[in-house]
Amino acid sequence: MTSVQVPDIMQRARRTARRLLAGSGSAAVTAYRIDPSAPAAFVAHALRADGRILIAACPPQGTPLAIAPDDVAVDIRLDVTLDAAEPGVRITAATAHLLGSLTWVEGEDRALLLASSRASACHCAIVGEDPLERVREIAAGPGGRLGVITCERVMLHCVSGVSSHDIEEILDIDSADAAAAPSASWSPQEIMDAHEAVSAVGQLGLRAVCEAVREGQMPGWICSSRPAVGVCPTLWDRTLCVDVDAHGVTLMSITGEEVTTLVVSFGQALADAGEVGPALEKLASHALPQRLTRP
Repeated sequence: MTSVQVPDIMQRARRTARRLLAGSGSAAVTAYRIDPSAPAAFVAHALRADGRILIAACPPQGTPLAIAPDDVAVDIRLDVTLDAAEPGVRITAATAHLLGSLTWVEGEDRALLLASSRASACHCAIVGEDPLERVREIAAGPGGRLGVITCERVMLHCVSGVSSHDIEEILDIDSADAAAAPSASWSPQEIMDAHEAVSAVGQLGLRAVCEAVREGQMPGWICSSRPAVGVCPTLWDRTLCVDVDAHGVTLMSITGEEVTTLVVSFGQALADAGEVGPALEKLASHALPQRLTRP
């Protein structure tokens, strides 16, 4: 195989940030101005097309999110964590962090906000099942509150490093990817199936793909490499799936000496989660024979 061009790492980071803000992972809000020592409260969240983030929660009485009055902006911190679906091992694929203002909405304004969020433009297809439905359900439950967060920037920690992005940049990611296929609409079950499809390629195939990326013979890039100090020996000589989306797969290759995390990029965006297995099998079929014939 010939040398290939390395994909745009920043574009993938922005896509990841949008996935997290749009409803992937678990989100927690801290009202640090009201009580800095209070623990964060887990919330349902969804990203609107205008860049505002809707959240819903049922905060216990006396907690900061319960004390905050309606229609008054409160300074908050939002943290979203996305863990890998790899069974038996906890791996954090990415985290997003932002500082913003939270305003609880009630009465007619609440109904109008939910009604406007039904528009197709407000439904982010990146995470599949409409996260707004989960927000609506929790907000409508006993003690449920509906809020809107406004912010300007989000900090992303992912396998490619730490990066900061304007909300406008995250919203414009679709136009930046205009030449590619539309981002797929994957449900949580489809994401799990995609992870299983990656594992089904087999350790030999995944190892060959990782080596091809290292040697510049396959689209992708190395994110990090560190000594395997403290890694359980049962994980040696294994390749784990950290994350997968329509644009590529993040793999963690573990040996007794080193842990390497890298991204394998698909040639073009996949339209369906069911295409992950065949796409990765095709890459492995190109990479594996060359490595099996090496002396």
